[in-house]
Amino acid sequence: MITENDFIEVNITNEMLEEAKSRNESFKNKYGSNGTHRTNKENQRIVGYLAEVAINKCFKSVEYVVGDDNIDFISKNKKVTLDSKAQGCNGMPKIDYVATLYEEQNKRPVDMYIFSRVKNDFTKVWICGFISKKDYIKYAKLMPKGTKNNNFTYDNSRYELEYSKLHNPNILT
Repeated sequence: MITENDFIEVNITNEMLEEAKSRNESFKNKYGSNGTHRTNKENQRIVGYLAEVAINKCFKSVEYVVGDDNIDFISKNKKVTLDSKAQGCNGMPKIDYVATLYEEQNKRPVDMYIFSRVKNDFTKVWICGFISKKDYIKYAKLMPKGTKNNNFTYDNSRYELEYSKLHNPNILT
């Protein structure tokens, strides 16, 4: 069981932001405006890339996967693949916040998910935890499209699992 004290907080540098923006431009040149369910697609992609840049900076046990749109990282021993999932936020995440995965994303050929939050002003990333794909799908709750939650209606079906159920991200460092 993890606590909020186990979240890894990363201050975003100008270099990290520039890398995320550059990767976003490369994505747009290849795929156009696709790649996320959010209304502000460009902003959400940058959130995702900032999380990936922070993970790459913090964890020397993994490396980027280049050229695969489903896998973000692979362990240095080439045995475990990871998919980074990130959400924007206004402040430090809480332990009862949920790690979210859109339903169709569970078809990606990965072994693990690593979940992060990125402050909406692009100043911080919190790496909140990781879990095997098998355990995530087993324990997460599927929230159907149209579910209402705190004045928000889900536009797509998604899985949710509280951060407290994830593994401590510090063991990956």
